[in-house]
Amino acid sequence: MIKLPAPTQVLQPLVFFYAALSIVYWLFILAPGIGDEGLMSLYLSEGNKEGYYWLIQKGNFSLPYSLLVYPLSFIFPSYFALRILSLAGILFLYFYLIRRLDFKTQNFKNHILFYLFSGSFLLGTNDNLLFCLLTIFFTEVYLVLIKQQERIPLYALICMITSLFTRQMAIIYLPIILAGLILVYQQKGILRKEYLATLSTALVWFVLNIPSIQANGFISFDNKDTNQQMGMTWAQRQYLSQLDFNAGKLTEFTHVTWQDTFNYVQENGETSLPKTNMESILFDPVLTIEEFIKDLAYMVYSGFRQCGLGVFFPILGIWYFLKFGNRELGYLGGAQLFTMLVIALMIISYIEIRWLAPVFIMGIIGIESVNRSGKASTFLDFSNQLILFVLGVYGSWRYINLILEKQTFLSSV
Repeated sequence: MIKLPAPTQVLQPLVFFYAALSIVYWLFILAPGIGDEGLMSLYLSEGNKEGYYWLIQKGNFSLPYSLLVYPLSFIFPSYFALRILSLAGILFLYFYLIRRLDFKTQNFKNHILFYLFSGSFLLGTNDNLLFCLLTIFFTEVYLVLIKQQERIPLYALICMITSLFTRQMAIIYLPIILAGLILVYQQKGILRKEYLATLSTALVWFVLNIPSIQANGFISFDNKDTNQQMGMTWAQRQYLSQLDFNAGKLTEFTHVTWQDTFNYVQENGETSLPKTNMESILFDPVLTIEEFIKDLAYMVYSGFRQCGLGVFFPILGIWYFLKFGNRELGYLGGAQLFTMLVIALMIISYIEIRWLAPVFIMGIIGIESVNRSGKASTFLDFSNQLILFVLGVYGSWRYINLILEKQTFLSSV
């Protein structure tokens, strides 16, 4: 078979140029105070005035994230400290993946670097810390499954437990975390030091969260607008936002206010909106199916723009598992598909594609693994690089225009 030429030599400088433009835009051009970043910046600024104990006691800032960003907030403005930490997380994750996976090809480096600097990963939120922690754990599970190592390192178990204290959204990943643990330990068993590492890590985070537990009854997370929710839940607010958007009353990428949500419930009754995500799924089955299809299509479209063929890896991973019994590719593909389906199933006003970062990274790892297996056509690798090249050119052009116009991202979507 004739090996098709690959645009690696052109792709590498393009991806570095794209990453540089991304840093310039997200750190220095994008106006501060948008969405979650604005809330976290506000809480962090108040914490600087009131003290660290106050920040944790209020319950609006996750402890692992606060320990990293709080010192930076005395050096930089709060919003910039948040973004600097996000950049540090991206760079750490890039070098961690390159070193641990030891993929020799430049193609994987190009692919992972392009993805990490796509989307809103440089926004100042605790999402990036969550993604870093989960990616480390999933990567180490993968290395056990391919028999590159015997056990999950203790630091990866510590990362896994810490992720559960970083953002409530980690619960979405709990089933694939448990699946990874079962695959690793079903034959090997758990060592005493592994028990101790996980239990002691959980105990430390619980103890450090005592101020928040005493004051609020829960551990300190990114509890947005805790004092302004008027007894409403985020599930209610998101559901009403979706209804208003479908009715043409709300623009894309926005929410109704807490006051709007409260007024709606007062006018239509306590049962007029679902209070939990599970209730949202069952509340209106027809709407659930409609939004599921729409959200899944949006994830595929947006995911393709950020990670190329990686978004379609579940098809390849599951096929390799069924045809060749490849457990590691089956796990990577199954985990990605499961997470995409679960998020698509929730009725929420809009999906932030970065929520899928850990499993999209697993998809990119899976694509490279298939290419290295020798069972795939060279056309797969060539196609992926060609797609990344086109996306890189388009993305660079977009960033240049945004930078020159000094235009905020959301206003240009």
